[in-house]
Formats: sequence, structure tokens, C-alpha cells
Amino acid sequence: MSFESRFRKIQSFKVYYAPCTISQYVSERSGLQVVVADRKGPKVNGYFTLATEIFDDSGAPHTLEHLVFMGSKNYQYKGLLDKMSSRAYSSTNAWTATDHTAYTLETTGWDDFAQVLPVYLEHITLPTITDEGIVTEVSHR
Repeated sequence: MSFESRFRKIQSFKVYYAPCTISQYVSERSGLQVVVADRKGPKVNGYFTLATEIFDDSGAPHTLEHLVFMGSKNYQYKGLLDKMSSRAYSSTNAWTATDHTAYTLETTGWDDFAQVLPVYLEHITLPTITDEGIVTEVSHR
């Protein structure tokens, strides 16, 4: 099943300030929106942004941002994502703003991106959240 059969193109346009085409897609199944900047060069960047606005100062989105890197359902060990990324000459990072959290993946080619992406997305969507992880990443007691 191809990307085009699972996603509907909303718009596509060339930008005047860079040699690339921007295309926006939406998943017919989940409503997930994808924006692709098709440009030449070996570097591939992915930005995965989730709405995480809360109306208190508990810091829950920032806490979750850190816990995402502690493991996931099928990759349950802290550091596995970092090791995999390093072996693929890739890097991962994240930041939390007032209304969203962005997770980033940077690689030196599509093959490395395709290797790390499924594991990274599982960390983002199915993180392993444990009491030990909270003590390690948040509490420090």
C-alpha cells in the first residue's frame, strides 16, 4: 500500500526562496497531517509535533517529553533509541513549548531515516512510563 493511497494531498506549491516543493497531506484513516518539503541534498529531517497545551503549571508535557526517551512498548530499554540513532548517523531531540511538543529526527539519508523512524514513532506514541523513569528523569530524590 503506497503513501498516496493512505494520504490525500491537500496542497502543493513551490517556494520562491528555496529550491523545494512543499506538499501537505492528511491521513484518511486518522486525520494525521503530514507536510513534506522535497528538496535536494543528503540531509533528511523529521519534525513530529503533538498538541500538549495544559492549563496549569504542573509541567506534565515537559515531563512526558523526557519519559518518551526512556523506552516504548517493544523497545523497553533506556538508551536503545540513542544507540540505534547513533549507529545510523542520526540524532533525535525534542522541545516543549506552551501549546505543543516537537520531536525531531535528523539523518544523512532516506535509508537511515527509514531505519530509525518506526522505532522513534513508537517511543512517541507508546512510551513506557514507569515509576523508576519518573525518579530518574524528573524527581531526582
